[in-house]
Amino acid sequence: MKAKDNPFAVERIQTIRYRPLHTTFDRILARLHELNYRAAIIGPGGSGKTTLLEDLQETLRQKGFRANLTFVNDTTCFDSPACRRLLSELTRDIILLLDGADLLRRSDWSLLKRHTITHAYGLVITSRRPGLLPTLIECTTSPALLKEIVTELLPRGRTIPAEFLDDLYQRHQGNLRACFRELYDLYTRSHHI
Repeated sequence: MKAKDNPFAVERIQTIRYRPLHTTFDRILARLHELNYRAAIIGPGGSGKTTLLEDLQETLRQKGFRANLTFVNDTTCFDSPACRRLLSELTRDIILLLDGADLLRRSDWSLLKRHTITHAYGLVITSRRPGLLPTLIECTTSPALLKEIVTELLPRGRTIPAEFLDDLYQRHQGNLRACFRELYDLYTRSHHI
């Protein structure tokens, strides 16, 4: 099987957009406005934080804002010089969207947080833990959400037993990204589950 034919290929997963479980996108935007565009999207790994931040960038741009998205993760080098470079590029009309703020060194986070107060229109971050900025939303998942997305991704007429998906969700402690990785591997090996 070619990777592109796997229903759980990354390209297919990336077409799935964020789905708020206990609110609406309009309420998220209203809350962001209330927080003066300085807020945190929090939640565990695989709960949709990055997807929501990407969706937020698109929505803010449609509303006329300049929203710049920067990723901090284990594979990119976001050291102090990179942080200073990012800050030097900010202007008062930019909302900085920073994915992975909790991965920054404490000194870099302090500098970035202070600098964006006067040199940017806003700062929206993702973090696995609360406390860096006021919470905009706490991302969560559910077994039902996993089943809904799996149903959308599978070819018409194909199913995966609900009990298997419930077990998968529990084993990965609600991390949908990890669930999709395992489904990709299983589907590659067996063409069915």
